[in-house]
Amino acid sequence: MKKLFISALLIVSSVAALAASEGVGFGYKDEIKVSVEKNGDKIVAIKVLEMKDTKRIAEPAIEKLTSEIIAKQSVDVDDVAGATYTSQGFKEAVADALKK
Repeated sequence: MKKLFISALLIVSSVAALAASEGVGFGYKDEIKVSVEKNGDKIVAIKVLEMKDTKRIAEPAIEKLTSEIIAKQSVDVDDVAGATYTSQGFKEAVADALKK
């Protein structure tokens, strides 16, 4: 019973530590809205909520930027060639979410 209580307590405290915030940046065509999920101070996930940039160009760039931002734990990563405005807007949106 004691082990079960401790396990439940660990699960609750792990879930309680996750927090998500939303941010907005301006991409090639319009705003890019993202949700950034953090566990304490660590970025664990970034999801695009809204984006109107050309999907065949923007989606691969955002996928790459998401991986790099999570790995580096910073938006200070290089833009993706051929998707400069999308890259800058996405990084701006993530930075905006991290301020909140």
